[in-house]
Amino acid sequence: MLGLWSVAILAVVYPIVADWTLQPLAVFVIPILITSALGSWRQTATVGGLSFTVALVEGLLQDALDAAALGARLVTIGVTVGAAMLVTFERERRQRVIDESHARGLLLDTLQDSLVPVPIPPPGMMVRVRYLPGDDRMLLGGDFFDAIALPNGALGYIIGDVCGQGPRAAAFGAALRSGWKTLATVNPDEPLGWVRGLDDSFFRLGRHSDTYATLNTGLIEGGGRRWRFVSAGHPWPILLGNGTPSMVEPCVGPPLGLGVRSGWKESEQALGDDAVLLLYTDGLTENPLPGEPRRRDGERRLLDSLNRAGTFDIDSMLRDLGPDGFQDDVAVMAVSTTSGQ
Repeated sequence: MLGLWSVAILAVVYPIVADWTLQPLAVFVIPILITSALGSWRQTATVGGLSFTVALVEGLLQDALDAAALGARLVTIGVTVGAAMLVTFERERRQRVIDESHARGLLLDTLQDSLVPVPIPPPGMMVRVRYLPGDDRMLLGGDFFDAIALPNGALGYIIGDVCGQGPRAAAFGAALRSGWKTLATVNPDEPLGWVRGLDDSFFRLGRHSDTYATLNTGLIEGGGRRWRFVSAGHPWPILLGNGTPSMVEPCVGPPLGLGVRSGWKESEQALGDDAVLLLYTDGLTENPLPGEPRRRDGERRLLDSLNRAGTFDIDSMLRDLGPDGFQDDVAVMAVSTTSGQ
C-alpha cells in the first residue's frame, strides 16, 4: 500500500518540477520511497536526509540551476521524506498492535488451558466436563470446577461461579479451586468444612470484599452410591437415572463473600445404578433467546431438553440450549456412577 501511494505521489509531482532541474528528481526521490517500502521509518529518515543533502550540494554546484528550481527540488524531497516517514511509522505501529494482539491471544489461550483442569476420578466413576466462555469475553471467565479422587477413595468435586468477568474473575476462580483442593485433600470427609474454609481463607476480614462466589461442592462415596454435598447459592443439580430427570433440592446456603458466615448445611442423596449427576453454572440456564434480556424458565427448559433427548449427551444438550452460543460463561460437569455411562 505504501509503495502504491508513493508511486502515485511521484507520478503527480515529478512532471511539475522535473523540467526545472538538470538531474531528474527521481534520482533523489526513488531511494526514499524504496526505503520506506522495505525498511523502517528511521532508515527512511536516514536515506531521506542523505538525498536532501546530496540534492542541496549538487544544486549549489550547478550554475544552470536557479534558486527557484533548487527550492522546488528541496521542498519536494523534504515533503516526500516527511510523508514516507509518517506512512512507515504508521505501518510499524499497526504491525506492533497485530503482534501484541497475537501474543496476547497466545497468552490467554495458555492461561485458559491452565484454568480448565482434567478431572481425576476414582476407579469405577467417570467425570465429563465442558467449559464454554461467553461470547463477549476474552476466552476467560469466573466459572471454575474440579474433580479429584480423595484419599478416602471417594470422588470430591467443586463447581462454582465468581461474580465478575475477565482475567481477574478467572484468576480468583482458579485460586478458589486450588484452595478447595487443599482443603478436600486434608479433610476428605468434610464438605461443610471445605465451604467454611474457603470463606474464611478468601473473604474473612474483608478480603475480596468487591466480589462473591456461588458453588456446589461435595463427595460421592460408597462406589458411587452416596452423595453428600453443600450448596452455597448455586443452581440446583439434576439427577438422571433410569427415570425422568429431576432437580435435586438441596439446603441452599448463602454465596461466599456476602459476610454471612452461617446457613450452610450438608445435604445427602442416594444415587442409584447408572446414575448421572449433572452440575452446571447459571450461564447454561439463563442464556436468553433472541430479543429477551434474560431467561426466566431456564431450569424448565433444561429439563425439557434432557427429557426430549432420552439418552444423555453433554454436547447435544449444549447445542440444544445454546444453538447460537452463550452470552455468559458456562461450566458443566456430569458425574457417572459407573464407567459405562
